[in-house]
Amino acid sequence: MDGIQPYANASSPQPHPARPMAYATVVAPNPAAIKAPSDYVRALKRRFWLVLMVGVPLSTLVALFVVRQPAYYQASAMILIEPPQYDPVLSGLVSHDVGRSDREVNDKYLPNRVAYLKSKALAQQVVNDPTFLQGETLPDVDAADLLILYLSTKQHLNSNWVTVTLEGTDPARTARQLQTLLNRFAEHAKNESMNRIDTTRQYATATLKKAEEELRGIDKMIVEILSKTKTIGPDGKNIIQAQYVSLGSLLMHKQMRLTEFEQQAWFSLAPRMDRNMRPEEGRKLDQIDKLQENRAKLLSQLELSKRTTRNLINDPTFKSVSAKIKTLDERINRLHQVVPDLEKEPLNPSMPIVEAMREEIHATQEASKTLLGQLRESMPEHQKFLALQDDREMLLKRINDMKTKISGFESLATAQEQQPPVSIPAAVAEPVIPIRPRRTLNILAGLIFCFGLGIATVCLVEHLDHSVKVPEHLSIGLTLPLLGVIPRIRRTSLTHRGGHLWTPATPDSVEADAYRNLRASLLGASDRLGPIVTLLVTSAKASEGKSTTALNLAATCARAGERTLLMDVDLRRPSLRDVFEHDGHDLGLVDVLRGELPWQRTVVRTDIPSLDFLPTGEATKVPIEILGTLELRQLLIALSHHYDRVILDGPAVLGLADCRMLGRVVDAALLVVKSGTHEMRPLQRAKAMLEQSHVLIAGVVFNGLHDDLQNWSSYGPYQPYALAAD
Repeated sequence: MDGIQPYANASSPQPHPARPMAYATVVAPNPAAIKAPSDYVRALKRRFWLVLMVGVPLSTLVALFVVRQPAYYQASAMILIEPPQYDPVLSGLVSHDVGRSDREVNDKYLPNRVAYLKSKALAQQVVNDPTFLQGETLPDVDAADLLILYLSTKQHLNSNWVTVTLEGTDPARTARQLQTLLNRFAEHAKNESMNRIDTTRQYATATLKKAEEELRGIDKMIVEILSKTKTIGPDGKNIIQAQYVSLGSLLMHKQMRLTEFEQQAWFSLAPRMDRNMRPEEGRKLDQIDKLQENRAKLLSQLELSKRTTRNLINDPTFKSVSAKIKTLDERINRLHQVVPDLEKEPLNPSMPIVEAMREEIHATQEASKTLLGQLRESMPEHQKFLALQDDREMLLKRINDMKTKISGFESLATAQEQQPPVSIPAAVAEPVIPIRPRRTLNILAGLIFCFGLGIATVCLVEHLDHSVKVPEHLSIGLTLPLLGVIPRIRRTSLTHRGGHLWTPATPDSVEADAYRNLRASLLGASDRLGPIVTLLVTSAKASEGKSTTALNLAATCARAGERTLLMDVDLRRPSLRDVFEHDGHDLGLVDVLRGELPWQRTVVRTDIPSLDFLPTGEATKVPIEILGTLELRQLLIALSHHYDRVILDGPAVLGLADCRMLGRVVDAALLVVKSGTHEMRPLQRAKAMLEQSHVLIAGVVFNGLHDDLQNWSSYGPYQPYALAAD
């Protein structure tokens, strides 16, 4: 075959007589472990049967599962949920949760209604409806739970509209079931609203009656107080207080008149007083005048407080002004006592009148004190009366407000009764087209998944598979020249011979050309390593095609005109004896090495000119050490003088010493590696074992190539063979 790459690290040619030094054991990285996309593509081509093996059964099961799934239909309807409107003040008298703000009620009412729509209590009412259950059988599972499972709701954004959908296998039954559910739901919402209205009305009426009874009780208490107390007038004011205020006003008037009269008297006596009065007494009189003026101002303020203050006795201003007036009276009396001589001296005939007015004022003050004591005694009853009056006014206002609210609530309740909180459609349309399963799409998805799983399985196997399947990887990993690439030989009646594949029967095939390329590579290796007459064909392990390679290479050399001898030196598992016709004797290599026969008597002539075969002979009870004897070396020397090419079909390398002993007595060894059989490590170990025994490895042969075959043949894979078959 074409395109064989040379050994990358090939050394310079050495003459054959001088045995080259053993190769240095170099452990190269395994290029087969580095996966490229092209490797996975080749793996898919090579293991397409695995993709089919995984994908076809699984896709069949998926298709059967999808086909057997029941069809589900969806019935839908849009409903409007509006929270009922209640008067917050009136409702607040009734229930703590009704009297909240309208926004809070709206925010909670709609979610609560939607939650009840999917509740088991409502679902149980629907499944137990006699008209719904007529002529139908319930499944083994709980029908209410099944209804809730297939029921869904969706609230529209920023609105009170809700879309309700129900799924089922029977379209008519599903639509009827959804209609029953909505009817029950609307009926429950309406009954709840009516019950709340009735409860509100009852509690409002009861609260009004209770307030009216309380009002009657207050009126009764007021009447009792009026009947017991004689100090309360018709207008509800305290009679004693009115008398006290009147007497206070009279006293203030008298004091003002006394002050004015005294001032006039003093002014009339001023000339004589100025003559007889000492300076200290004049100052005292000036102080009396100022105190009289202040007293007059306080009396005016006290009069104003009496007119504006209802509870005069307990008023702080009234108490403060009264105390100040009392203090001024005491100071004025003390100043009058300082100037007694002026009073004793009959300065003016009006002085007796002044004294009479003072006595009258004193009497009035005593009477005011008496009224004040009586007023204090009557104040508790009067205060109780005033408190009852305030409570009565507040309660009366509350009753009137409640009557107004109840009247408005009746109008609102009437409107609520006419407009239910839940609006539902008159009928639910029966669905026609099933929503699931989408059989075509599901089957297609199943096919994609199943075959994708098969492809993933192949890629995973390829990722974990580090065996050598590319000839270039073998050459790079072993650092040996790649002498030949043998494709996978097709087994036919022509190519099958003695348990081996025989390419001389199809000389125009790609396989035969591959062995011709191998022979051409050996000729090139002879220029590099010296003449290669005796060639050992081996492999790392058994069943890698080394015997087939040795057989076909020997036939190719013979057909090219070389006198070729094929030797079967595998004493453990000889396999070439049945390929060629023989006379029935079991003579062979073992007999020659024992010295019992010359090699000429054991050689078998084949049907190909120039090709002889030396079988193993009877190898029973023959020690393996016979392969390392001097006799074998002498035999090979004799054969190399008689034949142009001596090809030895040897045993495997790993675990056996046979091949290492044989390699020391031949010109070179050929290592056969089967595609996809081993990783690089056992091949590197086999190479290292041969190099340790100073076996000259001419190169490697890649056997059984089936990937990228078209790139190794000028005519494409199997094309010449197909034409020959025609």
